[in-house]
Amino acid sequence: MRRKPFVACMNCKALLPRGTERCPYCGSTEITENWDGVVIIISEESELIGKTEYLKKPGRYAVEVSASE
Repeated sequence: MRRKPFVACMNCKALLPRGTERCPYCGSTEITENWDGVVIIISEESELIGKTEYLKKPGRYAVEVSASE
């Protein structure tokens, strides 16, 4: 199985570089390798940002996140 290039914050779903211990978006230390799907927000004026609770600002986000197995 191929290793994913990012890890995900379990709190805000931000995708982060491997080795990250604290999320720069929300400050959480709950990081997991177990995530699926990607949403990329380029502009703060995107309609998606207002319709979802975890898309707070531009960046890469996981669609689904769960604890590491």
